[in-house]
Amino acid sequence: METPADKLGELMRRYAAGEDAVFEELYRMMAPRLHRFCCRLVARGAEADDLFQDTLLRLHRARATFMPGASVMHWAFAITRSAHLDRLRYRRRRPEDLGSVSDAAQQDRLHADERYSPEAAVRARALRDIVTAELGKLSEKNRVAYVLIKEEGLSVKEAAAVLGTTAAVVKQRAHRAYEHLRVALGNAGWKEDEHDGSWDAIAVRV
Repeated sequence: METPADKLGELMRRYAAGEDAVFEELYRMMAPRLHRFCCRLVARGAEADDLFQDTLLRLHRARATFMPGASVMHWAFAITRSAHLDRLRYRRRRPEDLGSVSDAAQQDRLHADERYSPEAAVRARALRDIVTAELGKLSEKNRVAYVLIKEEGLSVKEAAAVLGTTAAVVKQRAHRAYEHLRVALGNAGWKEDEHDGSWDAIAVRV
């Protein structure tokens, strides 16, 4: 049975070969996760939109370099991160006010797929607001390692491949981010489940 990943891989193979007609379906399958990743990398919703568009343009330009059999999403995440780092370097040379990580537009996007009861939704939203704010306080390297592993479900090895570093380094970065979040949530009155770390899962998968 063909899995979504298999279908995505086949679409990307065809797109890389110059079959532009498949882009619409490719976009439909990739866009939600890719845009969510952009929202986690930058502070403001408008910045996330810009990064998302930049990523799509870079993906189009680099499509001939896609290796059949590789993970499309991992490849796209690497392109997104590269675009993000280029933007950070540019802004270091030309600093400007980037706004708050709690930008309302970004929060609306992160909350758009709410599926809880009203009471649970309020709790989940409050929890995610804390996680979002605290992620914004982390270094870019620690934040992206956490997001790839805890939110996007990549293995440490897969995240290391996306980030171009070793599994040990990625594991260390993600752990630092996790410990920062654990302390922040504890200070805010949230308690982590000792068995499955449920606050983490609720925060990023709703």
